[in-house]
Amino acid sequence: MLKKTMTSIAALAFMTGMAVAQTTDIAWTLDDFLMAFPDATQELFDEIDMNDDGIIDSFEYDAAVEAGLIDPIGGVETTPEAAPIDG
Repeated sequence: MLKKTMTSIAALAFMTGMAVAQTTDIAWTLDDFLMAFPDATQELFDEIDMNDDGIIDSFEYDAAVEAGLIDPIGGVETTPEAAPIDG
């Protein structure tokens, strides 16, 4: 169910013309993901890995943060829209 929700978020972003300009390239295996999120589980990794390729990429990471599945690392998502505005 959650994977369908994340897929729907991704499709909605694409259909509405939202650009996903990523400033950070992420390609995490399960081991990498567990190092970044020590309390995470294999189940969570599988939910975030929308295309089931065994890698969480930047798009999947951003979708997981947007869906509230994980907190952004360092408090910032990879997309520029999430960066705080100085001033």
